[in-house]
Amino acid sequence: MRAAALLCLLALPLSAGETPEVVVPPCCAGNSRAAAIPSDLFTDPAKWTFADPQAWKWRGEGTDRVLQLVAQSSVKPKYRSPLNLAWYEGREWKDFTLTVEVRLTKFDEGNNDLCIAFGRAGESRFYYAHLGEKADEPHHQIHLVDDADRKPVTSFRTAGTPWKEGAWHTVKIVRNTATGDIGVWFDDMEKPVLTARDKTLDWGKIGLGSFDDLGEFRNVKVKGTSR
Repeated sequence: MRAAALLCLLALPLSAGETPEVVVPPCCAGNSRAAAIPSDLFTDPAKWTFADPQAWKWRGEGTDRVLQLVAQSSVKPKYRSPLNLAWYEGREWKDFTLTVEVRLTKFDEGNNDLCIAFGRAGESRFYYAHLGEKADEPHHQIHLVDDADRKPVTSFRTAGTPWKEGAWHTVKIVRNTATGDIGVWFDDMEKPVLTARDKTLDWGKIGLGSFDDLGEFRNVKVKGTSR
């Protein structure tokens, strides 16, 4: 009971006045040359892979290209983690700033969500930001999957993700492996909605998807240290 109570306390949202600072890595700060030109991850759709290709669909061309999650994946992960993830195979990132526009395409009475994954060092080793509508133990968290069921590493979060039906939203993620800082912003780029400080993983791939909802992604851009 004591451990469960502690977990509940750690999961409580903090007040707006306690929003922690997310330290931007040098590669993404100011006029750094490494951060000058962000990579557009939708330039070459062939660099994206899907556990279940039937669950995904491309729409549009060039800068208007959209990746659609149109069905639940038939492939289940080994450990408890998002059921639907598409991974960019072209490069790995260490320190970065990522921006993406996201939209839910199916609203229900549950806890609607989309997820942004990063730091993928293996099939069952990665982080993901769960942008859940309501904050509770599994939803609206930053999670770590490390050859085990996902676990929250969140240090700060708001009361939930303010999704609007039919609307495109802008998400930003900052990752600093030196400090362990992870920050997630949703529409309002002044204050993060989720933060964490964890150094378990560093280099890794970037992914998009959802735990069990449907949605769309466009204008995915990343700048930072890659290989």
